[in-house]
Amino acid sequence: MPLIDAVHAIETVGGILLGMSGIAFILFAIFVESRQKSAPTEVLERHHGRGRQLDLAAKTEKRPVSKKAPARKAA
Repeated sequence: MPLIDAVHAIETVGGILLGMSGIAFILFAIFVESRQKSAPTEVLERHHGRGRQLDLAAKTEKRPVSKKAPARKAA
């Protein structure tokens, strides 16, 4: 009977570990999803102080046009 008790104990511990890893995976997925949603606002806040603006549609940074720079003429 000690062998059967040992197998039951191992199954119980394995089930607990499997359940804990499943919960950890779900929490990690929620964390990653929330970071992806907040990332564009963090990028805008970081670049706001430097005078650059992030264009989310084109995924490129645009520098503000200087008022002192002359306008370019068409050829």
